[in-house]
Amino acid sequence: MVTKIVARAREVIVLAPKRTLIVVAVLVGVVILYVLGSEKQQQNGGTNNANAPATTACRVAVTADVLNVRAAPDAKSQIVGKFRLNAEADAEKTVQNGFRKLSEGRWVSNDYVKPLQGRDC
Repeated sequence: MVTKIVARAREVIVLAPKRTLIVVAVLVGVVILYVLGSEKQQQNGGTNNANAPATTACRVAVTADVLNVRAAPDAKSQIVGKFRLNAEADAEKTVQNGFRKLSEGRWVSNDYVKPLQGRDC
């Protein structure tokens, strides 16, 4: 039976246009990734921490009237944004040269932000 399927697959491959083959290959790849992801999730007890709410992730509140967001951890770096007093923002644990990293290319002075209560900063 397997030889019949292989023979039939060869016939289809010869007769199908390239675009169809590419679409089929992509679909097969997606199905394989989905199945592998499902198996991994089952091995982890069915929990998927990537989709869990980040209730303890670092989040900070601004303590200055106006706080500049800079492109790099340097007071002379380009200003790429601003926050007002009591504004909240997600942040990372990274502190460099007295600046806390908010995200890639976004830094604020660590002197003018405070971690929110119960957050891991």
